[in-house]
Amino acid sequence: MASGPDTLRGAGIGSVLAAQRAYAEDRGERAKFGLVVPEAFVRGIRDLGYRSNGDAIAELIDNALQAFADRIDVAFGYDGTTSLKKPLQLAVIDNGHGMEPAMIRMAVMWGGTHRENDRSGLGRYGYGLPCASVSLGRRFTVLSKVADGAVHAVSLDLDALSAGAYTDRIGDIIVPEPIEATLPAFVAEQIAAAHPHGWISGTVILIEKLDRLEWATTQGLRENLCRQFGVTYHKLRGEAALFVDNEYVEPIDPLFLTPEFHLYDLDDDRARPLDPVRIEVRDPETGTYKGAMTLRYAWLPPSFGSVDKGRDAVGLNANPRFAILKDYHGILFSRNGRLIDVQTRTPWTNFINNDRYIKVEVEFAATLDEPFGVTTSKQQVTISQFVWDKLREAGLPKAIEQLRIKVKEAKLARRIAAFTPRTGERLLSERAMSGSAGLALPDHGDRQLALELRLSPYRLRFEHLPGAPFFRVDLQEGARTLHINSAHAFYEDIYAGTNSSAETRAALELMLFSFGDVLLNDDERSAADQQRQIFKWSRRLEQALGMMASHLAAGDEIDPEPDDSSDGG
Repeated sequence: MASGPDTLRGAGIGSVLAAQRAYAEDRGERAKFGLVVPEAFVRGIRDLGYRSNGDAIAELIDNALQAFADRIDVAFGYDGTTSLKKPLQLAVIDNGHGMEPAMIRMAVMWGGTHRENDRSGLGRYGYGLPCASVSLGRRFTVLSKVADGAVHAVSLDLDALSAGAYTDRIGDIIVPEPIEATLPAFVAEQIAAAHPHGWISGTVILIEKLDRLEWATTQGLRENLCRQFGVTYHKLRGEAALFVDNEYVEPIDPLFLTPEFHLYDLDDDRARPLDPVRIEVRDPETGTYKGAMTLRYAWLPPSFGSVDKGRDAVGLNANPRFAILKDYHGILFSRNGRLIDVQTRTPWTNFINNDRYIKVEVEFAATLDEPFGVTTSKQQVTISQFVWDKLREAGLPKAIEQLRIKVKEAKLARRIAAFTPRTGERLLSERAMSGSAGLALPDHGDRQLALELRLSPYRLRFEHLPGAPFFRVDLQEGARTLHINSAHAFYEDIYAGTNSSAETRAALELMLFSFGDVLLNDDERSAADQQRQIFKWSRRLEQALGMMASHLAAGDEIDPEPDDSSDGG
């Protein structure tokens, strides 16, 4: 894995452990290892909530990355049960530098971090570990060891907290002292499999009494966490390998611009980038450099989320990319390489469903947390007017409109292509009728008819028969064939009229094909009766079209009334 001054692993582990030790000695003496606030805070903090289980677990992954871990596992435990349908325990396991016992005790506290106000990594406030843990379950344990040390642990159980188990004689809530501990069986098995040469150091966050899992099954939880973490940490994958329930988390660029990442080459569709823009941010009063923002742009072909490129990404025709398009719809905000928020509203425009195929990312340094309004949970930004102004000056509104135009043009080109089949391809109306044939049965439940519709292809033919009906249908060589009469006024005035379009013609073909299905399967009337009826329709339609044409011609011959007001007389 990568290391160096520009990565999260750039500092020495020895100096980090020394910083932990100094912090624990200083704060432990002053705080007396109390939770600082009453138990109502601990119970209430659960309801502050994260947007999803994934956002909560990501807090713990952040800590592992900052501990210089190069492998992080999200493991599921089942507490000895035989059912693997849904986990009863969840553990985030890393092989980072670990924590000494006194620091483990501090880490359980809200605000307990030696990295307070650090801007070089992902954490800053010290709220992530306890907040994330209690948002998932009512009990959590921090187990950790440093190199050549034993595993020590501290647990916090919200049920025990409510029962007064952590309250001392004067009413203060006291975090338990760390004790030497044995790893839970499923955690030990996971570590043995992931680190066959030994687990030198690291930390385990074990969460139990899981009462707030959003997904009902292990499979649903695993699949959704893999997808979310693949996007959230795609820029930091040089730091650590990430696994969920032993499945490797493939990095996913939500702009689909990184060739080696997952879903980039799912098919032949490719994202199209605009040039990135880098913005240096300086203090408006002193001119001091504060940090940088980088804007990335991409637009996607309208078929990008579809399996069948000729149809929209709906239902079973949505490919694996579509979930990313839907979940990461708007402006993406990344802090120090880690995605933290997606917003659909800006001062100048809002993102709607049609904007799923345009992608905008704003990457910013943690030194700009204040103007970006980063929350303690790192899952939301509240953009200041100062930042919006900088983005506007950098051309963000114009870039969004340019991306929209690109997608609109691509959709138009796709539509034209759909109505213009290549040599050997069937017409759109023919394909649509074949595809919809079995979707709905007639009211009388004629399954034989439904089977016939599925088996019989549709075919369009033209004929020139003066005096004949404007259309007819028959069966030719197993195909339901629609014949449109080019000698009838319907053809010249409507179907191939001056205002007709490929879409209009396809719609008319669908209408006549549908009439034909009913006529061909009408057992109550003879073929001769049907032909007489169509002949009457055709004659009446021709009369009406002729009358409409005469009215239009008469209107063209009437001179406009003179405008007396224009005469200065």
